Amino acid sequence: MGSVLEHNLALQQHGQFSAADLEANRQGQYSPVQLKRFEEARNFMQHSAARYDNKGPVVSLIFGVGFLAFVVVLYFVGVFDILQNVLGGLFLPVMAGAVILAALFILVIVPRQYQASVEMARAMGTPLAASPLGEIQVIESQAEAYTSQGGINRRGHQSTRVSHILQMDGIKFNITASLQEVIQSKRKYRVYAVNDQGAWVLLSMEALE
Repeated sequence: MGSVLEHNLALQQHGQFSAADLEANRQGQYSPVQLKRFEEARNFMQHSAARYDNKGPVVSLIFGVGFLAFVVVLYFVGVFDILQNVLGGLFLPVMAGAVILAALFILVIVPRQYQASVEMARAMGTPLAASPLGEIQVIESQAEAYTSQGGINRRGHQSTRVSHILQMDGIKFNITASLQEVIQSKRKYRVYAVNDQGAWVLLSMEALE
């Protein structure tokens, strides 16, 4: 299994934290490097939100063009002829209802959902001065590191990309592939973490045995 000291050095090399970060976290504090990293991440979210703000009409246009293309395909493959034969006199009312629902989805629902995502990103980009980091949490338990096809993203939601997960006492952290390879499942660790706006962030960690 290797000595604890050697293993902890490997964790630091692959875990994006240093001995200085770990020592500050042991004292319940954030290191200057960690604070800078959080500030840069929030600035990125703020700039990303500003870049995609007020783009609802463009998104509606994209969905509208896609809907029209879908309708054209249905027309050329004869789906409308089949529906007209099946529905008879109800064909026009049913088609009108379908068009109204599609318009409602494209012009109202899609822009609102898109803008809600932008606002969520803007909230996540709140500067540290306005929304300071919470108290550092200490978790001691056996580790479980694995790869997930879905996993969790920065917002704590399911993601379709491949993610590398560290689970400690029921709490999941996104980690790098290299750190996952270093972590030894069932070995006991102490993790220093913070819940930043609903997402758990791993600050540093050390093996206890």
